[in-house]
Amino acid sequence: MSENTPTAAPTASRLVSAARGFATGILGLAYAFVIWNATFYLIEMAQAGISGYGWTLLVMPVIVPMIVFAIALLVTRRRPLGVFIVAMLAGLGLSAVFWLDTLSFALRNGGSLLS
Repeated sequence: MSENTPTAAPTASRLVSAARGFATGILGLAYAFVIWNATFYLIEMAQAGISGYGWTLLVMPVIVPMIVFAIALLVTRRRPLGVFIVAMLAGLGLSAVFWLDTLSFALRNGGSLLS
């Protein structure tokens, strides 16, 4: 009986670690999707010839999700899994809203972004 007790704790921590890794992977893919969309739009606009202001405006939605993802990972590294997932989803929502706001501005004011 005493042999099973020490091995039960590492198994539970491995399960939590695996669940956290799986959640990080799935949510990381969602962040990557936002980054991919922003990068694709930046490349499409760059072919039309954008100004320095346009570059600054359109690079921000590529960089912001990376920063938000890193901050969410650092802030929740020692928190329970539920808190981790909520923080990551909140950061994903923030990144998506930032991307949509930038896209809306670029579509309405496309002339000001061009050289």
